[in-house]
Amino acid sequence: MKDDPEDVKKQLEAIAGRELHVEAAQLKFLWYPAGVYDYSDGYVALQNVILPGLRCNAARLLDASGASQTGPDGKRVFRLSEFVCLPQQRLLSEPVNVLATVHSTNPFFVTTTHSLIDQNDILRSDLEITVCGWDSNGAPAPNLAFHWRCRVHSATIIL
Repeated sequence: MKDDPEDVKKQLEAIAGRELHVEAAQLKFLWYPAGVYDYSDGYVALQNVILPGLRCNAARLLDASGASQTGPDGKRVFRLSEFVCLPQQRLLSEPVNVLATVHSTNPFFVTTTHSLIDQNDILRSDLEITVCGWDSNGAPAPNLAFHWRCRVHSATIIL
């Protein structure tokens, strides 16, 4: 007789002492792919507050994605550093683009918000992302699996 993945998940949550934001089927291994990311060269276009026109600077861009699920309240709040091995010194900045899509065969909706977090240390910024799941009637959707993607400017810090 095989163990029910949901029962295994509950047992692992009891051991970990926290809720695991992963689909039960992924828990057959103790390690699972949580996110993927890469850095690429790009540009940041800066606008002057007073004068018209743009100034364009070369920049390092972080493109990251991952998978998670909403909690019992239909909401999931996480930080980029939970899915990406960020460098020790980092400065993430706007503009930030976050997209989430439902991983389900049933119709659900997700909304996202984000906030840059500096953790009281300008050299160790992070990005906090909130994803809320909704059913077709507008009620919160608990335990809703979703995939997310984010693109953000990641400034190089030279000490």
